[in-house]
Amino acid sequence: MELTEAKEILKNNGYLVESTNKTEIDCSNWHWVKSMSSYNNNYYYDTLSDVEFYLEECDEDYGDYINDGDDTTDEDLGMNGIWLMPINEAGSYHKYDVIDYYAIDSDYGTMDDLVTLINECHKRGIKLIMDLVLNHSSNSNDMFNKAVEAHEKYLAGFTLSKEEEKYKDFYSFSDTASVPTGYARVPGKSFSYECNFSGNMPEFNCDSQYVREEFQNIINFYLDKGIDGFRLDAVKYYYMGNNAKCVELLSEINKWVKMKNPNAYVVGECWELSDKIISAYYESGIDSFFNFEASVSNPYGYLLNSINQEGRFCYKYYDGLVSNIEIAGSGIPAPFINNHDTPRFTSKGDINRSKFQFALLQMMNGSTFTYYGDEVGMVGTNTGTNPDQNVRIPILWGSGKGDCTPPGGTTVLEYPYDTVSSQLNDKNSILNYYKKVLLIRNQNPEIARGEVTLVEMDRENAKLFVKKTYNGSEIGLIFNFNAINDLNVNYQSFGFTEVVGQIVIDSSEEKYIGIQEDGSLLLPPYSIAIVK
Repeated sequence: MELTEAKEILKNNGYLVESTNKTEIDCSNWHWVKSMSSYNNNYYYDTLSDVEFYLEECDEDYGDYINDGDDTTDEDLGMNGIWLMPINEAGSYHKYDVIDYYAIDSDYGTMDDLVTLINECHKRGIKLIMDLVLNHSSNSNDMFNKAVEAHEKYLAGFTLSKEEEKYKDFYSFSDTASVPTGYARVPGKSFSYECNFSGNMPEFNCDSQYVREEFQNIINFYLDKGIDGFRLDAVKYYYMGNNAKCVELLSEINKWVKMKNPNAYVVGECWELSDKIISAYYESGIDSFFNFEASVSNPYGYLLNSINQEGRFCYKYYDGLVSNIEIAGSGIPAPFINNHDTPRFTSKGDINRSKFQFALLQMMNGSTFTYYGDEVGMVGTNTGTNPDQNVRIPILWGSGKGDCTPPGGTTVLEYPYDTVSSQLNDKNSILNYYKKVLLIRNQNPEIARGEVTLVEMDRENAKLFVKKTYNGSEIGLIFNFNAINDLNVNYQSFGFTEVVGQIVIDSSEEKYIGIQEDGSLLLPPYSIAIVK
């Protein structure tokens, strides 16, 4: 899809939302939030709910899907942040092999289209960040070709021009006779290049001052275009096996970004399950790092596993609420469940479970991230022999036109749940559930920023009651983790007096959280009450 079409699809189908009522929208669909008592000064971004988009070729536009720019409507998701996967000119369908950092891939449109998309997002109060691939480029990138030629002349003892001196060590080359692990021989040459991901993606020599200058030029170029920040790809591979040097470079990147735009937001992909390592990366000053510990990439991830054992594992979720904040220190947590590199989490057999798991994500601190298609129950896996393309298939809009083409190499194309159009008209749909959850998050800034205190936990009855305090305001979040049984809670005994919101998985049966004669609350299965 071209970027102009993407803008129209997002606008007309409700993925773009403009709001003048910040109480209602601030914490919407940007998934980056944390307590301001300990966060950095990037105030806006710590309350965002983000959606990750993989752009594909489409026939038509689909409008206000993310956010329609009108506070009076409820047809849109209410997202206030978008992360675009790579859009630069590249050789593959996924675009992580960048050929030209200063051009938009022709599959998606032009640079003017990007600027239009940025402006349309900003009109609706939406921030737009883009994937920035700095660890490696394509082997078809002109910089790599220049580097190979310059390095060959250098090894042969020729006098190098000023430009050749710049490029001779621009990439991570090895001159040893044997090819080191993680390297590939340059065809027809005596030296090899580092390529931990693929032979067609050579890795930069990040010690080169010229490489760092180029990184800064790229960053400045897109900040000048109006982009609101970056998702940094594969940051632990900048210096593979040397976290300290990776953190040092990230500190430089953060400095370059903030010098140009102090309000820009940067989130890094450091695929680690170690709290200690992620906390060390936050020392770079980068705003956020994805919390892989909470995601499907961790077989013990608390967002999925806290529901197990009939809800008795609810303590895992509470531990996760706390660790999510602690890991980030003074930064902004970035929890998520799945993305373009992981299996999708939605269950084909138990959609109630998947709905509740999304609600658990949205009750967390920090800037949360949602993968496109989760909101309509898209499924797919890239485990075993299944390729990544199977988790990057297109949404079905359901209007009879404009559905995208699956990426080449897709082996399974499965849609167990209805199209966007059908779900918009079904009050009990996955899509409408997502909208309700996000509205609750947006209306209560304590959810995204509040300090977490345990009020009550009863593992046998799958009950968790926490308090979040932000800027002198307190709310209580009461969770029923059980899939079958109702839960009775005497919330008033803890100083709370009113119910200000509720999240229930089944709207069709009108089974809402009820106040009993004695003033206690009765929570149906997989529900959340918000009290003050």
